[in-house]
Formats: sequence, structure tokens, C-alpha cells
Amino acid sequence: MILRSPENGIRLLISQPSHALLSGQMLAAWGAPGFTRPDPAPEVILAAEQHDLAWLDWETAPTLDPETGLPHPFTSLGPAVHAPMWARGVEIARAAWGLWPALLISLHGTRVYTEYMDPERLPPEDHAAIDRNAAKEAALQADWVARLGADPGQVRRNHDLVGVTDALSLALCFADPDKAGEATMEDGSTRKMKLVRLGPSRWSLDPWPFRDTMLTVQCEVIRLPAETRWTDEEAMRRDLREASWSRLAETLVPV
Repeated sequence: MILRSPENGIRLLISQPSHALLSGQMLAAWGAPGFTRPDPAPEVILAAEQHDLAWLDWETAPTLDPETGLPHPFTSLGPAVHAPMWARGVEIARAAWGLWPALLISLHGTRVYTEYMDPERLPPEDHAAIDRNAAKEAALQADWVARLGADPGQVRRNHDLVGVTDALSLALCFADPDKAGEATMEDGSTRKMKLVRLGPSRWSLDPWPFRDTMLTVQCEVIRLPAETRWTDEEAMRRDLREASWSRLAETLVPV
């Protein structure tokens, strides 16, 4: 779960699958001249849209952080909690959609554990969970790449597309432009994505990776008064199940 910092007395709670939905919408619109494109497009777009499939069960019963009185944000949960979830999510993706989506979701998990975390700085149980996940997923990835007959460059380009749309979606969900990440260009170079907030739900982006001259992405979120706190986990879960959802729409335009 993503907890956006309160604005105008309201805090947004955004589930991991809702955040991933924004990634899928971005990748479906991707393809300005000079940018790599998803190939095969339907499967790669699906992988972006479902890259946080692992969190579905957790989102139905989030855990309470007693220090804040709010659900744990995904950033505060360690690999000992979510590495087994990632492995299960990859299995579900393989059974539901086949090798390309499963491969890219698996590779995204590997990126989370190798590029976004330093295992040496983590508690032993988290370090061990990363090691177990790495051994299992590396074997699956090698097998699936071979069975797909995919070129390593193709795999890398698709993997990077899932990564950059994940980063852009996180930047929008957190309202934090510094999270926007880097995009891989058609010539193999990378470009830092510069995101600037123009208003409450409007952003400029440079370089511009989308086919059209404006893109609006949207998902459903929970809006709560900023002062909301819980002391009982089951009460929190009940209140979140009964909470009203509303639409979050964020518009991107070129500089």
C-alpha cells in the first residue's frame, strides 16, 4: 500500500495493484519516436499492469503499524514478508498468462531485491529471504528465456519498460517527482525522466515517451481524513473494506 502525504486535510491510500494499473496504462500509450517499445506488446503491457500481483492477498488484509496507527506502507515491510509473496505472484502469473508476463514480473522482483535494496544492510531474516528468492527465480528466468527463444536484448528492453513505468507511477502516487526513474532509448542510451508538478493533478514530463501529446492515467483510491488513526488491526481492516473509493486521475503533458 502507498500512503501519500496528506494534502488539504486528506490522505490517499493507494493499493499496490492500483498503482500497477497506472503503469499498464502508461506502457499502453508508450512509443514516441526514439523510445523502445514493448515487444510482444500485449504481454509486456499486461506485465506492467500486473507487476504488483504479489500484493493482492496482503491488500485484502493489510497489517497495522502500531507506531503510526496506519496500514504499513509497502516500503516498511521487509523481504522476509514479501519475497514469498513475490514468488507466489510469479507462479500465478505463469499459470494465468504464460511465460512473458511471468518472466517480466519475476525480473521486476529481482530488480527490487538487487537494485532498490542493499541486502547487506538488512536483518538476517530479510537477507536470507532475498537469497532464497534469487536462487529460485534465477532458475525460472533462465528456463523461460530459453523456452521463449527470446533475445537477451529484447528481454532487457521489456524489463526496463516495466521498470520505468513502475517508477513513473510511483512518482505520481507519492506525488514525488524525484522517483520518476530513467527510460531506455531506442539507441540503447538512458535518459533521466524529469517530472514537474504543475498543479494538484497535472504534471509535465521530459523527455516525452508517449505517442499522443497528453496522457491521463487513473485508478481507484481511498481518501481519508489526514488525522485518521487506528489502534486495532481488525477495526482498521473493517473500516478499509467499508471505505468509499474514488477516482485518482493524473494528467501528463510534455514540457
